[in-house]
Amino acid sequence: MRALRDFNLPKIVVEDRKIFIDLINDLFPAMDPPRAQSEDLELACQQVAVKAGRQPVDSFIQKCVELADILVVRHCMFVIGTPGVAKTAIWKNMAEAFIHTGTETIYDVVDPKAVNSDELFGCMNVKTKEWRDGVLSVMMRDMNKCQGKFKAT
Repeated sequence: MRALRDFNLPKIVVEDRKIFIDLINDLFPAMDPPRAQSEDLELACQQVAVKAGRQPVDSFIQKCVELADILVVRHCMFVIGTPGVAKTAIWKNMAEAFIHTGTETIYDVVDPKAVNSDELFGCMNVKTKEWRDGVLSVMMRDMNKCQGKFKAT
């Protein structure tokens, strides 16, 4: 129940969260286990936020920890949302908190709207059968080369 709730809830839009919680409660009646706490990461997120001049309010720290929880089971992810909802502040704060706690942290940023699909993913030239790498394949290859090193780009 905790795994279903804690892993999926951060990915659900606010308007649909009540529906999701009701479904979980139907599947697991009378259960409400506490969230798994990562006190070291929460403290590091707070310290990094203060150092960066951000306000370490509970909801901000919670989002940083939720993002970290998703990364435990995913190798990469997209952070999406409307402008001004702190997407950049959250992932940067979480990454700096990882570095602060000694966790290997490698990240890169791409704007998928800045390039077309072939430039983003790579493509095969139909005539020559030659493969041309895209932005994401180059990034992944470069990150794989840096494995075992701390890097923040």
